[in-house]
Amino acid sequence: MEALFHFIFQLIKIGILASIYSVVLIGILLMVRKLKPTEFLERVKTEKKKYWFVFGLLISIGLFIFSFTYWGNHGLGDSARIPIGNFKEVGETNGINAYIEPDNYEYGAMNVNSFIKHNNYLVGKTEVSPVDRPKPFFSWNLSKDEITFYDSEKEYNSFADKNKFPKISEFKTFRERYKEYWNGIRFWLLP
Repeated sequence: MEALFHFIFQLIKIGILASIYSVVLIGILLMVRKLKPTEFLERVKTEKKKYWFVFGLLISIGLFIFSFTYWGNHGLGDSARIPIGNFKEVGETNGINAYIEPDNYEYGAMNVNSFIKHNNYLVGKTEVSPVDRPKPFFSWNLSKDEITFYDSEKEYNSFADKNKFPKISEFKTFRERYKEYWNGIRFWLLP
């Protein structure tokens, strides 16, 4: 049900954005018309409503498609995601379970407590489980899709010092990273 409401909100937002973008596009075309008039630009001037609708429809289709790509999908309903590069992502369900899914990780999804992306790595703290993750810290090489675990804060900090990686104090929760990534210009200009 949450996904349905979010999807409807997404469609409304796409409609509003497409309408605004088509007005801006028509404004730009009318300014260009003053510099270099063409037959097409004259038609845009005389039939603004028609072109507002056509441009709005095309832009809304583009925004809708973009909203389901790797770069535009931020989740629907009770799921959320942050793209982190190399077509990898940090996901979250129900607002509480943040996870990553390294391809070569034998247990599938791995819950993460806090993390930070640095260059082509994701480093962070795991939700420790005696079955599949006996070590609390990790580094995930996104390009090689290799994950390395560290026994303690001291061991991770040693790795971080040696490789100039962020310290544990710089790790943030999924919610904090999600707000950083999807707020601002992405929130206002993209679906």
